[in-house]
Amino acid sequence: MSIDIINLRKYYGKTYVLKGISCRFKDYQKYLIKGENGIGKSTLFKAILNQISYLGEIKVEGAISYAPEVVNFPPFMSVYRSIKTFSTLTSDIYDFDNKLDYLLDLFNISKYKNSMLGSLSKGQKQKVNLIQAYLTPSKTLLLDEPLSGLDNESRNKFLDLIENDTRTVIVISHELTHFNKEDYNVMELDNGRLTLIKKIHSNSPILSTV
Repeated sequence: MSIDIINLRKYYGKTYVLKGISCRFKDYQKYLIKGENGIGKSTLFKAILNQISYLGEIKVEGAISYAPEVVNFPPFMSVYRSIKTFSTLTSDIYDFDNKLDYLLDLFNISKYKNSMLGSLSKGQKQKVNLIQAYLTPSKTLLLDEPLSGLDNESRNKFLDLIENDTRTVIVISHELTHFNKEDYNVMELDNGRLTLIKKIHSNSPILSTV
């Protein structure tokens, strides 16, 4: 078990966003969560990360790394300092500089290593966001709209990294066509309920609620 969710409920005012979700995200598997804008997908991640109050129970095994959809980087922090600070909050990373240099080169932003974050474009900031999450030592990786702002080459490189990652990976995305769905359990959040619609390595829809 990587993450166990039991009767998760979240409401704002009189509006329930999450209505009694119970599911288990298993070790070493990948999950793709789809749903309309404003339906509660990011709220689900925030509950898992204990960033918001909620009703129910969430059991998390091991550390989680996270790439949010919207990143508010300190504008006067350098790319290098930002990634090192946020990726090593809970644990040191062996051979950090070499691993970082490889990823900066992979995403074609090596020349911005010492640049201030406030000087970067949206796409460049998204690359920094993904690199810090990917480098962070963790058992589970949460990615909220990770392909947003990426050029085609960077998108494909990032998808290759994730598809070869052995951690539990949970992705929220509207850009479903770019993912190899054979590698993912596909889930849908709708009307506050999370439903498994395709199990990993199966083309047959699964219509039961998780």
